[in-house]
Amino acid sequence: MPQGSNREDGHQKLSTAIEPDLLDIYKNSEYRVFGDAPFVMRIGLACPPLQDLLARHAVLGACFVSAYNPRSEQRSHQENEMAQDRLRHEVRTAGWSFVEGVGEDPQGHCPGEPCLLVLGVSRQESLELGRRYGQNAVLWAGMDGIPDLVLTR
Repeated sequence: MPQGSNREDGHQKLSTAIEPDLLDIYKNSEYRVFGDAPFVMRIGLACPPLQDLLARHAVLGACFVSAYNPRSEQRSHQENEMAQDRLRHEVRTAGWSFVEGVGEDPQGHCPGEPCLLVLGVSRQESLELGRRYGQNAVLWAGMDGIPDLVLTR
């Protein structure tokens, strides 16, 4: 999470290495989950289909993560696909289930990136997974089905 610094008025000022424009894109994006019953997640909004999915799998949380374009630096399609394959392999090896998806900026400022909705991971595991793949942030949701943006740096 971002580190805070004290302001003169006594309130915490959050600082982050992620540019404000990019944070706005993350906050306003649509996070599409494919599979048998596709649905869309938005940060901070309850997502009943996600709640149902978590309940059906009897898990307490899930994260939405990609291995594409670490630190938002464009990589070739081949590099991105190889990284995404490594992510899938790691998730399977850890024994977690996942559903394919994509994060999309509805304004079109950033191209959509393939993602995985990984079921059964804690918030801390989600943070660590995002960091291992060089991501600026991941989404994490608990049983309430409300996706939260978790900054990794």
